[in-house]
Amino acid sequence: MTESKNEFDAAKAISDLLQGIEKDRQQRILRWVAESLDIAVHTKTHTSTDSTQPGQPTGASPSSLPSTRGTATDIKTFMDGKSPKSDTHFVAAVAYYYRFEAPMEDRMESISAEVLQDATRLAGRSRFTKPIETLNNAKKQGYVDASERGAFKINSVGENLVAMTLPAGRVTVPKTSKPRKKRA
Repeated sequence: MTESKNEFDAAKAISDLLQGIEKDRQQRILRWVAESLDIAVHTKTHTSTDSTQPGQPTGASPSSLPSTRGTATDIKTFMDGKSPKSDTHFVAAVAYYYRFEAPMEDRMESISAEVLQDATRLAGRSRFTKPIETLNNAKKQGYVDASERGAFKINSVGENLVAMTLPAGRVTVPKTSKPRKKRA
């Protein structure tokens, strides 16, 4: 009996923590928790028709994908808002955009070197000389995972980077000054 009570207490505590947070952020937080615990979480869909929609990535239900918030419908607007400073941050932002923010017909689970190069063109950024190396560097830094040969999928670290750290002007790192030497 105490085990089921603890389960309900844990669920209540999680529910209390998520109160007042937007639905899409709640879904993202729960997905990160599930990934960190290496468990699968199934969410119910809010559609009364078939759960798969045209252009939707395979293996994902509509409710497991955050909906487009209307803030960015194209990749250039999205990238302008995120302002990635490094190539690997750009990779994470591209993977995030195509996984969560792109119009439904353009969404994809993973990106390739070709998709990355096309994103640079669409975002008005200079092209990569070796995009596969840039993708591999983003993988080494932990922002994406290899899903199949030549394809990379954003992971929870990359999602966190793009969703929480990259928005321009939101996160500021205070500058620390070096301690001054006292004159004798």
